[in-house]
Amino acid sequence: MKNRAIFGTVLATGLVLAATTTPASADLVTRCIGTAGAVTVPGDLVVPAGQACTLTGTTVEGAVRVMAGADLVVVDATFNDTVAVAADAYFDATTSTVAGTVTNRGFGVSLDRSELGGDVRGRAGTDASSFTYLYNSAVAGQVDARAGDLLLDSSQVTGQVRGLGTTFVDVINSTLSGALTVKDNTEGTSVCASEVDGETRLTGNTGVQVGDGDLLGSCTDGANYFGSSLQISNTTAGVSVRGNIIRGDLTGTGNDPAPTGGGNRVRGTLGGQFADMAATAQVQARARVLAAQPDRGTEARTQLEQRRTAAVTAATEAGPAQL
Repeated sequence: MKNRAIFGTVLATGLVLAATTTPASADLVTRCIGTAGAVTVPGDLVVPAGQACTLTGTTVEGAVRVMAGADLVVVDATFNDTVAVAADAYFDATTSTVAGTVTNRGFGVSLDRSELGGDVRGRAGTDASSFTYLYNSAVAGQVDARAGDLLLDSSQVTGQVRGLGTTFVDVINSTLSGALTVKDNTEGTSVCASEVDGETRLTGNTGVQVGDGDLLGSCTDGANYFGSSLQISNTTAGVSVRGNIIRGDLTGTGNDPAPTGGGNRVRGTLGGQFADMAATAQVQARARVLAAQPDRGTEARTQLEQRRTAAVTAATEAGPAQL
């Protein structure tokens, strides 16, 4: 990821309310610069471009927009509509709830111990190498990333998960009720100690690690359960499939070099380049243990921490937002 200059002290503070231009709609838009606590915002909330806002215990009834280069850090917040993150913007939510969809076109989105009623969408903005990270979070909709890093760690997703043209997709100790599709990732994909109930298709990626091993990241006693078929095709930089339970088929072609692995329990057919991979009658129980967090994304996580710290500092210096 590109290095980013952290913006300086926010100079303005206060509250601005403005009616929408549509006469039939009298919704108010609240600008947030600075800090706010357990209040309710009746309409939409906007963090202006280049500014910082931190919220603790705040409820927002309308849509939330984090404008270009802005930062929004929330704890114990309740958002009853959508969240849109613009180019170079950052949204960080801990123990919070978002009823609608979160769309990331910016620097990044980090969700920790949070619940989302809609989708999580990662889209390319001015910097395609952004990130969408979910830790211990639950998503009722889909997760669909088309740029940057996608990490699901100890999370649950009801809908399908897709990473198309992203940097990497890592699924760690997570449960996916739908399908998993990863295509054309420049740093590949890994699935460790997780459950995927739908069909899994991994195509055209730079490296694939499914289960135990250290091809992309250290995964020990990390067997996965796949409720349907697993297809891995057209991979470069290696494929490792080890110690998994697969209720459907394990197939794939065009992987160069050829896949390696073993110790898998496959209920369906071993096909393609996997036809000669022995399937064992026994497999280690899914201990859901990750020996070490993958090294990939280290720079992004460092920048995340820096951005969060800078955002909190800037909002604190700006003072009460007077929502």
